[in-house]
Amino acid sequence: MSIEVRNLSFAYEDHGVLHDVSFTVSDGELLAVLGPNGVGKSTLFYCLSGLHRPRQGTVTLDGRVIWDIAPKRLARQIAYVPQSHDPTFNYSVADMVLMGTTARVGGFSTPGPEEVAIARDALDRVGISHLARRGYQQISGGERQLTLIARALAQQAGVVVMDEPTANLDFGNQLRILSTAKELAGREHTVILSTHNPDHVFWFADRVLALSGGRVVADGPPRSVLTPDLIETLYGVRVRLIETEEGRVSCQPTLT
Repeated sequence: MSIEVRNLSFAYEDHGVLHDVSFTVSDGELLAVLGPNGVGKSTLFYCLSGLHRPRQGTVTLDGRVIWDIAPKRLARQIAYVPQSHDPTFNYSVADMVLMGTTARVGGFSTPGPEEVAIARDALDRVGISHLARRGYQQISGGERQLTLIARALAQQAGVVVMDEPTANLDFGNQLRILSTAKELAGREHTVILSTHNPDHVFWFADRVLALSGGRVVADGPPRSVLTPDLIETLYGVRVRLIETEEGRVSCQPTLT
């Protein structure tokens, strides 16, 4: 599935957050949205998921405006993975993932054997089947994020939107989450995620969309557009780009 955003602007009352944002994401592509705190990344993701309606502009999914799609049908097409989630009840990991299948069943129905099989497959795909019986509140932050990704997979949606999926995770879990996201894109999902880390963009993204002041300031392949000058524009720090023998690029701060 492809998503097209055209001239999107959004405001909370009189406070403008997004201004004339436009971009397209295609099947099998991983787009990283990069920018500092407060530039509108989460708000953009709410709009992409149909949770917010913008002041102006459109979001289309395979050519259809998402606000014209019934919420239950939209949930079968776009899966949203929040930064964090802390349910009141300590559901098992298996039950958390099974909740992702609710868009497939009727309003007064409960998940059946087919939905259970879908949830088990989602757990397998992200490598956390061994956690199925554990309480969601009793696992690590990285394991929670993997659970939320598995729940998104159980929705069987073609588009997966992840709002800062590596926030507050250790280095190992960051790489596991991003590797899972990259694998999803390789399986013809459309993946859109946000991050603060330019290295994550270089290592995993097909494209980067850089936001500053709620506006798009760069859009393209990371090696082409993610320059030291752009990083300084976004974060106010100077860096230089280092390429390893394996051809991987990373940022190194320029200390003064």
